[in-house]
Amino acid sequence: MANERPDIKYPCMWGFRIIGEDKEKMKNAVKECIDNQECNIADSKSNNKYHSQKFEAYCTSEEERNEFFKRLNKHKDIKFVL
Repeated sequence: MANERPDIKYPCMWGFRIIGEDKEKMKNAVKECIDNQECNIADSKSNNKYHSQKFEAYCTSEEERNEFFKRLNKHKDIKFVL
């Protein structure tokens, strides 16, 4: 059914996409927000003002994944989190 939540098995790698104005500040923000976990941050799309980056973080639970999302969303160097 369309309204059912997906069955996600933890621990797992979870993909995030972030948008901001400064690539290096965004990379540093990711490291701060996900407790300095090792992750590969890849540049995605850019225009004159905004940059998009993708990365995966190791999440041990839905609560941890949501906490990472919340921290990223509140960080001053990140405009949007998807």
